[in-house]
Amino acid sequence: MKQTFEFTTPTATSIRVVRTFDAPVDLVWRAHTEPELLKQWMTGPPDHSLPVCEIDLRVGGKARYVWKNPEFEMGMTAEFKEVVEHMRIVYTEIYDGWPEGASTVTANFVEAKGQTTITVDIQYLNQEARDAAMQPGFEEGYAASYETLDRCLVEFGSNS
Repeated sequence: MKQTFEFTTPTATSIRVVRTFDAPVDLVWRAHTEPELLKQWMTGPPDHSLPVCEIDLRVGGKARYVWKNPEFEMGMTAEFKEVVEHMRIVYTEIYDGWPEGASTVTANFVEAKGQTTITVDIQYLNQEARDAAMQPGFEEGYAASYETLDRCLVEFGSNS
């Protein structure tokens, strides 16, 4: 089944990404919260990698991600504000050197009939920050990562 990928800007200061996966919520949750699984799919476009992925998944816990490609390195630090297993993660994130301040990300996971839909809402401090985040490649990187996750979920499921 071909999965749909929705990328919208519901307000002047937010981005919403919606994607359905042909996998149960526990597997999609693990893929979003276990560093060794994240490193396999949350890489963005081809030739990118996620060599650093550290997660302390609890309220007040932090996460650190560093993406690399042959031309650059990009790091991000997150702090978890809410964690409801298999349902919801809320965290603030700030990218290294990003002058626009932290954004707040809310990821909701909903399973129906063996499929899991994740809705990611990213709230920025202002429209300028949202527009700056939507640089060329942002949407494409999200889409590419989720396409990779589709393939990985089959493998993750057979290894669990």
